[in-house]
Amino acid sequence: MKLVRRAQWGAPATSAASPISRTRGVKVHYLGTAYASRAHGTCDDKVRDIRSSHLNHPTEDYSDIAYNLLVCEHGYVYEGRGAGRRTGANGSSTLNSAHYAVCALLGSSGLTKPTPAMLHGIRDAIEYLRERGAAGTEIKGHRDGFATTCPGPELYAWVKRGAPLAQVLD
Repeated sequence: MKLVRRAQWGAPATSAASPISRTRGVKVHYLGTAYASRAHGTCDDKVRDIRSSHLNHPTEDYSDIAYNLLVCEHGYVYEGRGAGRRTGANGSSTLNSAHYAVCALLGSSGLTKPTPAMLHGIRDAIEYLRERGAAGTEIKGHRDGFATTCPGPELYAWVKRGAPLAQVLD
């Protein structure tokens, strides 16, 4: 796994999010806004922008970036809140306690189709959360349990197929 720790992308080394001992699994997310493909050297800029946006959200009162892990199109896994921390991204306190959140740096326009490297990174993120955060076996999309189009049609179709590691999108 190509893991980028919090301190490496410019966040405090430890998340202020509440601890959690285990979850039923992982929910996969996407950005839901326009997103353009970029050189890997600027992916950490986007992760910092997301964190800043979350911390400055007027009604959510986030303690940190909402996602546990984020994955760029190049397959790198960015540590958000990390394993063992309750997510802020699934839609409610109950949903945030049931599943970790892994966000693909993928948009609703622009870059909308996950790359094979991204899919491998998402699987790496899921396995990491299982090993380090006691995530259960469920792999779902954000829309499973919350009224949203997240994680977009292409990524959700892959999730619904069981997020197969060997799956390469046409």
